[in-house]
Amino acid sequence: MSEDIGHILWNWRYNPDEELTVRIVRGDDNRPKIQMRIDMGVMQMEIDGHPAGERPEGEESWFDYYERRRKEYEESKVDDYFTLSEEDSRRLRREGVQYYYRYLSLMKLEDYPRVIRDTDRNLRLFSFVKKHATREMDRWALDQYRPYVIMMNTRARTSLALREDPVGGVAKSVELFDAGIGQIVAFYNEYGIASEIENSMELSILRALKQEFLRIAPPSLEEQLERAIREERFEDAAALRDRIRDMKKE
Repeated sequence: MSEDIGHILWNWRYNPDEELTVRIVRGDDNRPKIQMRIDMGVMQMEIDGHPAGERPEGEESWFDYYERRRKEYEESKVDDYFTLSEEDSRRLRREGVQYYYRYLSLMKLEDYPRVIRDTDRNLRLFSFVKKHATREMDRWALDQYRPYVIMMNTRARTSLALREDPVGGVAKSVELFDAGIGQIVAFYNEYGIASEIENSMELSILRALKQEFLRIAPPSLEEQLERAIREERFEDAAALRDRIRDMKKE
């Protein structure tokens, strides 16, 4: 069988004007795969497990492997602390990029639970490397992307909340936006670069999305009551007063 993928590229053309072109296909193993179209080819990823389908040292990922090693190291009661070498950090950094491409694709596909899964995972990875890497440059090489991953994680959580509950999800989403914004601000303060807060692309995106969610938020009971009175819908107004009174009692 020919290994030339020209027919795939021809039938699925690259569009430079589209932000991201991804799709789900059925693999030869009958499992779903994510494909991302790039200008000179196609990237393919597993939808679950390791994006590249690997099993490093029998674990789901290198991150899982090093977490197991750290636990074994600490249980051995040795005097030295567990550390990550330059090569360890490089391996984990490369793997973090693989997960990045997957959650970027999953966001485009609106698979928010898996975006949350992969962004949570990379945030734990950043914290792990920051704690155990021996070189400062290795710690910063990953942690510098923390605001971006927080932003993507927050977007996925808010989108999922709104999809699951179009009415109540708005208020929950606003709370999630505030939490994400707070985490990003804390990052800049942690590194002593608070002067960069106003230039943060991630903060600008979350603040703009928060305002959009507030714009589409359903009116409060008090606002509904005022409107009912203006429109002389007195039965509705009485029912709304009862609801407000009951909520205040609760």
